[in-house]
Amino acid sequence: MERTPSDFINEKEVFTNIANAESFLNNAYNDLPDFLTMSGNPPNAYNLGAATDEMAYMHTYVYSAREFNTGSWNPSAFPMQWLWADYYRAIRRINLFLANYDLIPEEVSSGGSSRKRRLLGEAHGLRAFYYFQLFKMWGEIPIVDQPLDPSAEGEIMLERSTIDQVIGFIKSDIDQAVSLLPPRLDNSQFGRMNATIAKALWSRVTLYYASPLFNPQNDISRWAKAADAAKEAIDFALQAGHSLSQGDAGGKKAYERIFLELNNPEVIWAKNLTTQTGTYVNGPEAWDFFSSSLGYGGWYGFGPLQEMVDSYEMINGEIPITGYGNGGVPIVNPASDYDPTQPFLNRDPRFYQSVLYHGALWQGRTINVAPGGLDNNTSDRSRINYFCRKYLDEGHNLFTNTGTSYRRYAIIRLAELYLNYAEAVNETGDQPGETFAAVNLIRQRSDMPALPEGLSQTQLRERIRHERKIELAFESHRFWDVRRWKIAEQVDNGPVRGIAVRSDGTFSYPVFETRLFDKTKHYLFPVPQSEIDKNDRLSQNPGW
Repeated sequence: MERTPSDFINEKEVFTNIANAESFLNNAYNDLPDFLTMSGNPPNAYNLGAATDEMAYMHTYVYSAREFNTGSWNPSAFPMQWLWADYYRAIRRINLFLANYDLIPEEVSSGGSSRKRRLLGEAHGLRAFYYFQLFKMWGEIPIVDQPLDPSAEGEIMLERSTIDQVIGFIKSDIDQAVSLLPPRLDNSQFGRMNATIAKALWSRVTLYYASPLFNPQNDISRWAKAADAAKEAIDFALQAGHSLSQGDAGGKKAYERIFLELNNPEVIWAKNLTTQTGTYVNGPEAWDFFSSSLGYGGWYGFGPLQEMVDSYEMINGEIPITGYGNGGVPIVNPASDYDPTQPFLNRDPRFYQSVLYHGALWQGRTINVAPGGLDNNTSDRSRINYFCRKYLDEGHNLFTNTGTSYRRYAIIRLAELYLNYAEAVNETGDQPGETFAAVNLIRQRSDMPALPEGLSQTQLRERIRHERKIELAFESHRFWDVRRWKIAEQVDNGPVRGIAVRSDGTFSYPVFETRLFDKTKHYLFPVPQSEIDKNDRLSQNPGW
């Protein structure tokens, strides 16, 4: 009477059919990063910038950016802890694919390309990416390169591999991907791993490996390898047809186009979402709701901090605000031509394409966070009174949930590679001209003046780090950057501010919250206690 369910397909049936095998591997793309970070059970969402000095998180859900900001996380309960299991599950899927690869039949297109070969390259590239994701969170991690038998206790009780071993394993997978994949796929395959993505990923990996968190002895040879990897990735991307985004004839700015166009040439890798509607909780539609004020029909889950707004230079290249004095009065840089009565005037053009502020025009009306204004949503909790514009679709009516557009989340783009190269070259202490040129390409694209000549290595380091903060704002880089640079103990400690409009139209900058970062343990995540309870060979990270 026992019958196998008709919808059950065994491994042989999966991998002896190339379409089934490709569908099996496709599921390994599901865990790529997206617009929002998901946390908790039931899940809630936030931008990872809300866990560093870019944004504030204004909801009260647990397992969110709030725990990062207050320091109230531990090995048994912390934001993003589920990613340990999620990424290893994706790796297990890839390992199953690789173990059964010989069963997959060959299929060669009329143009001579091998579908089977491409899938093998994708598998290696994806596995490298997920191991990098685990590495940047936990450092030393177990390396699993084949499917494990859960019933064989000795097989699954693995120890953590060293940092060098993890990087070496990632490198071997990336080399395989580059050797097997074409530089670029056509738009019908958009979002799939290719050789350019693999090389760009290696640039990111080597940059992290050379950074102070993972390179405490400051081995300069690591920075040299990071510089070489970034330069190689840039050249490869340019040859594959990628370029920095430029403005269009209709007046749309170069920077904003990156985040609204489906096939912008600057984007090297983006997550290709399965749907453009609210059924995809972490997609572009959800981003619109979480980013927008209640006055526009949004949920107002997070918003840019005053410290982030202060980071945008004036159009003359000067930082406008250097800090806050008694009573929260801004300390103005006199060289900046900053006017405290018009704080949003003459700023870096990327500011206007990234942040919505009091007085900005959006969806046909002016944003108003003054007392009684449509966007002064402070009745239920304190608010920042800035809103994220980057990636937002102005045509999306949140009240009716109509007019939304499909947008892809950029995982890697060419501008990052230029900034990777500039940082690595500067840290070698060699070729300062190359460093200046790489950063100035990004600034020129955004109509900002070139960096001043004659900067020292230390001064240039600060300018590069600042440029990353602005150029890559809200793209989930800053959270990791301040950790790998080991400056989070300064950046993510202490008060952070929002903005308020007084009844006379002047501005104040109240403290939103005071944050805590413990340098003895917060640079790396704790290994989930549930994993240690299952495997006594797993060691915990320092301080946890």
